[in-house]
Amino acid sequence: MSIDNEIGKTYFGRGNAGMYDDYMDFINYVFGFNGNSSDFKKLLPKLYRPEDDPAANSYVALEDGKLKAAIGAFDLDVSVAGEVLHTRGIGNVAVHPYARSRGYMRRLMNDAIDDMVRDGIDFSVLGGRRQRYNYFSYDKAGEGISLSFGMDNMRHTFGYPRTHRIKVRRIGADDTAALDDIARLYETLPFHGIRNRSRLYDILTSWNYSVWYGTDDSGCVGYALAKDESVSELVLADEERVPEFTVALFDAVGRGRLVVTLPAFLPGYAERLCRICEEYTISPKKSFSVLNYERVVGAFARLKAKTCRATLPDGELTLLIHGRGGDENITLTVNNGVPEAARTDKTPYAEYDHLEAMNLLFAPLCPQRDSLPDFARLWLPLPIYLFSADAV
Repeated sequence: MSIDNEIGKTYFGRGNAGMYDDYMDFINYVFGFNGNSSDFKKLLPKLYRPEDDPAANSYVALEDGKLKAAIGAFDLDVSVAGEVLHTRGIGNVAVHPYARSRGYMRRLMNDAIDDMVRDGIDFSVLGGRRQRYNYFSYDKAGEGISLSFGMDNMRHTFGYPRTHRIKVRRIGADDTAALDDIARLYETLPFHGIRNRSRLYDILTSWNYSVWYGTDDSGCVGYALAKDESVSELVLADEERVPEFTVALFDAVGRGRLVVTLPAFLPGYAERLCRICEEYTISPKKSFSVLNYERVVGAFARLKAKTCRATLPDGELTLLIHGRGGDENITLTVNNGVPEAARTDKTPYAEYDHLEAMNLLFAPLCPQRDSLPDFARLWLPLPIYLFSADAV
């Protein structure tokens, strides 16, 4: 959009570098940050430095040149079973308190999504209240497996006092060798965001997480991102050592409790930790909107086939989806355990609106899946995901 897109004295469109200071003051004010101990630059250093030009990555509403609303829209490519998909995350959805109920959020959100469709974005991610963002095609999806560990779990499993072969320490921005190891290790995952190595520490410490690095006599063992008792990312060179690393991390962090969140595409991690933890939950962690079902369904079906414990049963299912990015009649086929998705003119087995399709294909809980053929129920849900460090 250009500056020509004015309605009266109100401008709707992209921001620009010249409004950086006003933009930062505005979003910090709306979110109640004081600018000292808390602000967007501290919370998300990967996005809000002047050189990152966050205003240009935002949609804004101006009245007489003054900011009244802003919505950040930030790109990230992800590798899904070897295929690169394009994502755009929505963040800092902000409307001035005195400008609410004027439709600014609705206008900017719809403009942002229209541009995603035009730009070939495959799926979008945001955090926020479910029904608020249902209006804009987002719904809770993706499986996050959260396992909680307390002192008794660790004492009965590993004894006390403990010595560790794995040494876990918190690292800083100047630990370049450790960060190089972390970058290499993360990229071995079958799903990962394509992270800029020069900004890796800023990415890892997003949302006030700290970086914990584990070694033994042979070198790097793994790493974790932790904030208080929450662990949002846990990656090991050898998944057999996940329990050993987790107890070493538990003792190093020293909170007396850890809650580790894992994606569904790391079943070996969950298998090794579920017998140790006190309790676990499986729930969606983010809100997603798929704008290209053909590419996203195909990629995440291949990710599931690559990482799940059982071979996916063969079959063919055609669905007509009235998506936010347009109608798609797609056939998902599994042949000899290998999935493929393609647009087709075949008669659909069923048709769904956008939110119905999001739940059917990607939500941990969807009673509507009971109406599908037996083989298709074993394919779903597909493991759409985004690590917290990559969220905006």
